[in-house]
Amino acid sequence: MSTTGSFNQEHTALLKRALTCDGAELHTILATPEPEVVRAALKNVALEPEHLQRLLQQREIDDTLLTLICKHKVAHTRSVINQLLAHPHINPQQIKIVLERLHLFELLNIAILPGQATDVRIAAEHQLRLRLPTAPLGNKITLARRATYPVLEALMLEGHPQVIEPCLNNPRMKEAAIYRYLHSQTVGAKSINIIARHPRWNKRPNIRLAILRNCHTPKVLFAQFLPGMAPQQARQLLFSKHLNAAQKEWIRDILGQKKM
Repeated sequence: MSTTGSFNQEHTALLKRALTCDGAELHTILATPEPEVVRAALKNVALEPEHLQRLLQQREIDDTLLTLICKHKVAHTRSVINQLLAHPHINPQQIKIVLERLHLFELLNIAILPGQATDVRIAAEHQLRLRLPTAPLGNKITLARRATYPVLEALMLEGHPQVIEPCLNNPRMKEAAIYRYLHSQTVGAKSINIIARHPRWNKRPNIRLAILRNCHTPKVLFAQFLPGMAPQQARQLLFSKHLNAAQKEWIRDILGQKKM
C-alpha cells in the first residue's frame, strides 16, 4: 500500500473518530492541529461546553473555525461566551453572532461588565438598542436602572413616562441626553414634570431653559423657574417659535409685562 493511501485511511479513520467518539476522547481529538478534524469533532453529539472551553484556550484558531464555534448550539454558557468575546482573534461579525443569541439582560451584563473590551461593549449596547422597541415595559424600567449611557439615551427618547425617573436616577445618565429628550418629539407634560422635580437635574440652567422652551410645559413650571432667570433671558422666551400663545401669555403675566 502506498504512503498516500495509508495516510488517507488514517485520516478517514480520524475523521470518523472525531464524529463518533465519546466525550473523554473528544478532548484529545480537539487538540489535533488539523482544522478538518476539529470541524468534524464539532458535529459530535457528545460535545459539551467544556470541550469548547478547552478548544478556545488555543489562541491559534482559524477564522472559519472560530465562526463555527460562535454559531454552535453548545456555545451558550456564560463561561464559553466570555471566552469567545475575550478571544484575541474574534472579529466584529463573530461578536455580532454571539450577542444576537443572548437574552436582553445577558446583553446588559456584558455591556456593564468592568474592563469589558470597547468593541464588545459597543456591540452589546447596539443590540440592546435594537431590541428596545419590542421589549416589555417592565424590562425597560429595569434597563433604565442599570444600563450604560447610550442605552439610557435611547430609552429616554422612546418617551415612556414610567421609564424617565429610573433613567434620571441612573448614575450613568448625562445632562446631554436629558437636553436632547426635552427637544424631541416624544416628550410630554408628564415627563417634563418628572424632570422638573428631580433633585439631581432640576437646578441645572440648561435643563431649566429646555423645559421653558417646550410647548408641553405647564404653567406651574413657568411660575417655578422664570423668577430665577435673568430678565433678558426670560424675555427672549417670548420670541421662541416652540412656545404657544398661552405659554407666552403666562410669561408676560409672571414677568408683569403684558404690554411688551
